[in-house]
Amino acid sequence: MDKITLILTLITIAIVVVPVVGVTLNYQDNLVGLFITPEINEIVDKFSSGVGGGDGSDGPEVQPIGPPEYDPISRTIKQVIQFENTFPFDITLKSMSGNVQCVEHGFDLGVASLENSISIPVGETKTVTLLITWTEDAISHFGTAHEGEETVEVVLANIGVDISGIQVQLDKNQMGQRMEIPNPAL
Repeated sequence: MDKITLILTLITIAIVVVPVVGVTLNYQDNLVGLFITPEINEIVDKFSSGVGGGDGSDGPEVQPIGPPEYDPISRTIKQVIQFENTFPFDITLKSMSGNVQCVEHGFDLGVASLENSISIPVGETKTVTLLITWTEDAISHFGTAHEGEETVEVVLANIGVDISGIQVQLDKNQMGQRMEIPNPAL
């Protein structure tokens, strides 16, 4: 009976240990590859190289469509954006949020967020709505620093994007997307 127990214990150990050792040896040059799939790497790499917009970057193509719509009561701007899926797999753009800054002064004006999540199949382009809400300080900034200007150039900064459950953080240099918005102080 002791021999059978010993043999079964050795078989159990072999069943568990051999595959683990085999996979570890297979990924010995890239142990991170055991946990991070190539799709995750591609999403992070493309976003880290910058979001495209005809500027030659590797990232997904993002283009504003039409002028932004401003609601003075809620201090909210709606900007429709065209988002092209340049990845070789379907994605879901779950969320996007971050700060909006004045390009000229680097002043934080408010927060931007995605209105709704959207699924985008491979190679397709969909439109999403970005909502920007100004702070009280932003309205003061527009009135003093941009007095008399009809439009103000802003940039999305420190944007967090959730694509299919993968969180990517982008600074304003990676985002690279500037927008001309109407001066709400006029």
